[in-house]
This record gives sequence, structure tokens and C-alpha cells, in this order.
Amino acid sequence: MLHLVLTCLLLSIASGLSMRRFLLPYFPGGDLAETSAPVTVVASAVFLATLAFTVSDQDLWAKSAILTLGLFLAATFDDRRPRLTIALSAISLAAYLSLRSIS
Repeated sequence: MLHLVLTCLLLSIASGLSMRRFLLPYFPGGDLAETSAPVTVVASAVFLATLAFTVSDQDLWAKSAILTLGLFLAATFDDRRPRLTIALSAISLAAYLSLRSIS
């Protein structure tokens, strides 16, 4: 049970922290340099990988919990320090992948 809760928490952190930066190029008003920055590219890769692992590896209730908590984190955290938030997101995804390879 702890393994399931920990994987849900790691996936929701990874998706929530990278979601805002992933959606940045799709909304008007963004600076061209900001939307094509390497941080945005990494955030897109982390978000899409997290979304793929959420859909393929989790049960129905876990998918809804991960997406709900991810949306809450995306709405809560701002994007003042994008490198820090994306680094935390990538670390969370790496921790999930290490837990996934163990079990």
C-alpha cells in the first residue's frame, strides 16, 4: 500500500510541477524566448512521460488521484523559478522510475 501511495505522490508531483511550463507555448502572450527555452522543452518531456506512465501503469482511482493532485499543484505553484520547479519535477520522475524498476 505504501508503494502505491508513494508512486501516486511522485507522479502527481512530477506532473503538477511541469504542467504549467508545458502549457506555456499554447497560450497567447508568452514571450518567444520563454516558450522555446530549454526549461520548457524539459518540462514538456517530463510532463508527457509522466502522463504516459500515469495512463499505462496505474488503476482508475490512482489515475484520477494523480491528475487531481497534479492540477492542484499546477494551480498552487507559480513559475517564478522555472529551473528549480522543473528540476524537482525531473527528480520526482526519476524517483518514480527507480521505484518502478525495483518492483
